[in-house]
Amino acid sequence: MTHKTWILFNATLLALAGLVFAACGAEEEAAADDDDVTAEAEPVTEDDAPDEMEEPAEPEACEVDGEAAAVAEDPSFELRASASGPYTAGEQGTFGIRLTPRGEYHVNEQFPLRVRPCAAEAVTLPSPELDNEDAAEHTEQTARFEVPFTATEAGEHRVSAIVDFAVCTPETCIPETRTVAVLLPVE
Repeated sequence: MTHKTWILFNATLLALAGLVFAACGAEEEAAADDDDVTAEAEPVTEDDAPDEMEEPAEPEACEVDGEAAAVAEDPSFELRASASGPYTAGEQGTFGIRLTPRGEYHVNEQFPLRVRPCAAEAVTLPSPELDNEDAAEHTEQTARFEVPFTATEAGEHRVSAIVDFAVCTPETCIPETRTVAVLLPVE
C-alpha cells in the first residue's frame, strides 16, 4: 500500500467514524492513539486517490417485491405501508410509509432516511427516491412519507418500498433496511 493510499484509507476511516458518532447523537470525541497520525488531515485531491477506483454502481433495477408484507417489525420499531384508496385511474394518489419506534427507541433525525418505491407497469412513480426532506412528518416519535403515484388502469396494483432508517437509544443506534409492500385498489 503506497503512502498516499494509506493516508486516504486512514482519512476515510476517520470520516466514517465521525459520521457514525454524529448520526447516533454521540458527543464523544475520538482521539487518535497512533503517533504516526497527525492531528490535522491533509486535504485529499483526485491526484491522491488510488488508481484502482471503481466506477459508480448502476442503480438497481426497480422490481416489485412479491414477498414483502405491509408491516415489518422488530422489538425496536414498526415499519408499515398503507393505502387509503380506492384510487381513481389517471389521478394522482398517495400511499403511506410510517416508521414508529418502540420502547426506549427513537427515530434518528440526523440519519439519512431513504424510501425507494417500486411499482408495476400500470403505476407511475414521479420520484425513484424520497429522503428526509420529502417526509410528511419526521420527529423522534415517527417518520411518515406520503408516496405519490398515478395508476393508468383500474385493478389492484402491488407496490413495494425499500426503506433505509435508524432507530436509536442513548446508548446505541440500529441502522436498518427493510422492504414493505401494499396493494393499491384503483377504480
